[in-house]
Amino acid sequence: MTAASDRSPEILHPATVSDVVEAVRDCPRLQVVGAATKSALAASRCDAVRCEMTHLSGVVDHQPSEFLLTALAGTRISELHETLERHGQYFPFDPPLVAAGATIGGTLAAGLSGPGRLRYGGIRDFVMGIRFVDGLGQVVTAGGRVVKNAAGYDIPKLMVGSCGYLGAIVEVTLKVFPRPASEATLSIKTADFAAAAELQSILARSPIELTAVDLIPERELLIRLSGNVEAVETLSRRVATIVEQHQPAAVVESCSDAAAAWGSLQSGTWAGPDEYWVRVALGPRQLAALEHDLAASLVPRRYSAAGNLAWLRWPASRPLEQLDDLLRHHRLGGSVLTGQTARYRLGTRGNAAIIRRIKRALDPAGKFVGFA
Repeated sequence: MTAASDRSPEILHPATVSDVVEAVRDCPRLQVVGAATKSALAASRCDAVRCEMTHLSGVVDHQPSEFLLTALAGTRISELHETLERHGQYFPFDPPLVAAGATIGGTLAAGLSGPGRLRYGGIRDFVMGIRFVDGLGQVVTAGGRVVKNAAGYDIPKLMVGSCGYLGAIVEVTLKVFPRPASEATLSIKTADFAAAAELQSILARSPIELTAVDLIPERELLIRLSGNVEAVETLSRRVATIVEQHQPAAVVESCSDAAAAWGSLQSGTWAGPDEYWVRVALGPRQLAALEHDLAASLVPRRYSAAGNLAWLRWPASRPLEQLDDLLRHHRLGGSVLTGQTARYRLGTRGNAAIIRRIKRALDPAGKFVGFA
């Protein structure tokens, strides 16, 4: 196990799976983190030894013909993108914070997906197999070609969003997709937010396969379309026709800088250093009420996955308790991703009892600290 000479001895840097096993067996309490790009989730804990996984890195196996990729947990997603790009493949769920250095294990542990989840599903839907070290220091392999699921649980799915609380992820196998030959982003300007939300609902229910739909509160919809060149052109015309039928005054334009429209989420630059980046899961029917209160609070925000996810930039100068109260009022739950805070969970949670039961099965001694 390696440790930089200028770092605290209480920070471990395992370079092999055996190092992780040793850390779990030797440390009474362990905090497992990746590259700490999600700074709120990776905030240092005084009650545990910190275990940073970035040295446990590398592509273990890539089978382009099978559309499968296996990598160690500390591998940066940017490295995986380079590997996939050489074979014309990619992760269509748009993992955020790639340019900031996010690792595949940390992204899976946080359960993070970007706008592309609308069409293809989130990272949870791409996990085919996983290896992790449980609270007894055992290497558990689940999913993929070898299945050893403990206590009857679907382990690969359980580890998505587990935030290091259930075990130390050491290896992940994901399915990948062929990169589309062409993509286009349409910008639709409407009369107001209500009109944009209505149009979003109409388009989401249409038979058109939309790759991504984001709603910007400044009365704008961003629509991403993917496929071959002819298909994208046809889909663009069909979107324009639907808009014309339902909101003739709306303006449909081709977005000249698609990278800027979508890239701030993937790069990690969307939230500033004096803001908390918060993710909130919601349903389209909750959108209008939440938007009303957020607009009154002057909180920068955007809505993704056709209204099923909100990204918020909460000012660090304002107590997070205010946002916690607001989300509880709407019966919503949120996660603080970045910012100088040790608080991660906000609002309501409906599965805490289930998580505790799984915790007892996988980590009976309570080795792993995290966010229950």
